[in-house]
Amino acid sequence: LMKRKTSFWLLVWCLGIAGQLCWNMENQWFNTFVYAKISGNVNIVTWMVIVSALVTTVSTFVFGTWSDRLGKRRIFVSLGYIIWGATTILFGMTEYARDSGIGALAALSGALVVVTDAIMSFFGSMAYDSGYSVWLNDHTNERNGGQVGAALAVLPILSTVIGTVVGGMLINIGNPTVGTANYDPSQDNYQLLFWTMGLFVIIVGIASLFFMKDHPDVKPHKHGTFVQQ
Repeated sequence: LMKRKTSFWLLVWCLGIAGQLCWNMENQWFNTFVYAKISGNVNIVTWMVIVSALVTTVSTFVFGTWSDRLGKRRIFVSLGYIIWGATTILFGMTEYARDSGIGALAALSGALVVVTDAIMSFFGSMAYDSGYSVWLNDHTNERNGGQVGAALAVLPILSTVIGTVVGGMLINIGNPTVGTANYDPSQDNYQLLFWTMGLFVIIVGIASLFFMKDHPDVKPHKHGTFVQQ
């Protein structure tokens, strides 16, 4: 029993912090990445916000319904986190489209940023909103409700602090102009940030495949067609 309880709380914190860090990175660093590496056009960031909001909403409905109909959470969490991490790395790769020297590819780099951000957000919502949050709700009861609530309250604050401090440190590595009057944002190392975050989320997703279990009381629930439900 103690072993199961320890495993549960490790999953709560590891999955929670990985998801919150990924959302924090998107909210805090994606716009600075666009300005430093892609373009100073603010419309790119505006479209990122609009499209991301739309796809996360759609993703939550689709995967939330699918999860209920199958009576399974773990597979959506695990696969979602793995793909979420991979698409985080993919988002950072758009930097090379602009620097490729290929006219058409460079011209489309702004659009590629919006598309890859949308893909990342889609699977992020599958992993966290429709997967982890629902799995956690399944396992919350009168005995652990206060502890779960406290964890959910602390996770966003903790991820903001870590994401700000560690993210800034990773980005500044290798930029010789940091801290000088000639500071050049275009020399910031965003690849290190995206690869570190992406690989961390992938590892957490893989680990959840082996250690995560669905609540035994969760059964398939179908109500009409998929669209109706």
